[in-house]
Amino acid sequence: MNASFCRANALCEEFSDYVIYDSELDSVLVNVPFRHFEIIYLELGKLGYTLVFKTQIEKTNSLTCTFIKE
Repeated sequence: MNASFCRANALCEEFSDYVIYDSELDSVLVNVPFRHFEIIYLELGKLGYTLVFKTQIEKTNSLTCTFIKE
């Protein structure tokens, strides 16, 4: 597991209790409240991750997102 993957996981865990990791493909699936999405998006972008999927859950005011390292 490389350093940027560890930092991405730590970042996501700071803002969400629902994080799934795939260390083989360097991808992260995370469910975050709307208010934390921008922080997650910007910081993962700095680590080289790209948002490839995002869906909105109105009932819980959250987003489920998949990020993949390029």
